[in-house]
Amino acid sequence: MNTTRASSNTVYEPANSDTEALRPIEVFVKRDFLTKRELRGLTKYVFAHEADFTPSTVIPDGVPDGATDPSYRKSRVLYELGEYVTLFQDRLLAILPEVLRVFNREAFPIAHIDTQITASNDGDFFKVHRDNSFTEPLDVSLRELSYVHYFHSEPKAFSGGQLRIYDSEDGEVQSSEDRILKTIVPRQNTLVVFSSSYDHEVLPVRCPTGKFVNSRFTVNGWLIKEAITDDGEATTDDEASPPDMEWLADAVRSLNVARPYQFQKVYLTLEEASEFSGLSFEYLERLIQDQTVKAVDDGGWKIRRRDLESL
Repeated sequence: MNTTRASSNTVYEPANSDTEALRPIEVFVKRDFLTKRELRGLTKYVFAHEADFTPSTVIPDGVPDGATDPSYRKSRVLYELGEYVTLFQDRLLAILPEVLRVFNREAFPIAHIDTQITASNDGDFFKVHRDNSFTEPLDVSLRELSYVHYFHSEPKAFSGGQLRIYDSEDGEVQSSEDRILKTIVPRQNTLVVFSSSYDHEVLPVRCPTGKFVNSRFTVNGWLIKEAITDDGEATTDDEASPPDMEWLADAVRSLNVARPYQFQKVYLTLEEASEFSGLSFEYLERLIQDQTVKAVDDGGWKIRRRDLESL
């Protein structure tokens, strides 16, 4: 019986006999990731959407739907981030060249950046898991880099909740005597990036007040690479990648340009799309309704730039 578990956000795989040799743990840390104004706005947004947070879930390999399992993972998640989706995606792309240099890795084609907010209160935790070990759902196995941005109300009213990252990929790090690990203490407005193949866990949070506003908050997610076909080409069709997983396709092409540089927006608002293509709002809306072009509703329709270029 397969006892492997995963969250809708992260995954965990049991031990196997082919454990890789121990290696240094590479972690990228950036303090003051947001401006003070952005941080205040994000905190205010989270407090205003407390009722929209839902219990975090776990799912078995190959099953698209999840269920809560408070014995394995306990926290609450917000999936609608409003304007902060674009803010975090753009900011992550801007620092990605620096991240890749630290990890000594080459650029990879990005299909999407997943972004969500997690609130962890008294007694919340997440046992050891890995973010990209499953083959299904498809986007899970394509997670390349994981990121966590910490923030909280002031003064800080919780303790614990450290992120513990292990070099082991065998899923048995809790009982291993020979292990290398790094422990990241949640610090205000700090971003942490690490490989999605690392086993990691969130240690229990202690929040004596139990109030939502005193929680350990994170904006967290993954940089998801494009699927590669047998001929070595990145795929973008619906058969090879799940819907809406192409949010930032081709944006990483700018990574080999010397800094400073600007990333082109991959998705355009209707106003921007109309100006870019010369087509009317009405015609663009009809293309969306007919599914002639891919579009996402992010508080308003946005159309992928390269779809407009192909019209």
